[in-house]
Amino acid sequence: MSVESVAAGGIAKSVATHILKWLTNLNRAKKERKRESLKAVNKVVSLIRKTTAYSRGLRVGQQDFGMEAMLAEDWSNLAHALSELKLIALAKKCDLNGRYWADSSQFTPEFLLQADISFDTIEKITRNLAAQINADSKY
Repeated sequence: MSVESVAAGGIAKSVATHILKWLTNLNRAKKERKRESLKAVNKVVSLIRKTTAYSRGLRVGQQDFGMEAMLAEDWSNLAHALSELKLIALAKKCDLNGRYWADSSQFTPEFLLQADISFDTIEKITRNLAAQINADSKY
């Protein structure tokens, strides 16, 4: 057996091992991405609950600008996380909610109606995404 064939066999084995590791890591990354996506989607539901509770207080005259700043930040951070996960439609609605809680006067009622950033709409999108992620998951 020549030195070249031994070296070639070693290189082929090394390449095959590398490819196998890469495929394993890719599969693991997909599972991790699904977990991250599901976690972010579940955070949307929690934030809807938090915002709904605060909104109930607003209806009886209990406005808290500090809480509104926190909601603006929470919605915005969630929008960024969803955008990184490529959940773009949901990210846009969360971003609009963040902007709304930062300063609601920047939007006209017509724009808000057209943007449809209601909690019902966002939760429906969220539940559909969660169902898709769970259907595709095998972890």
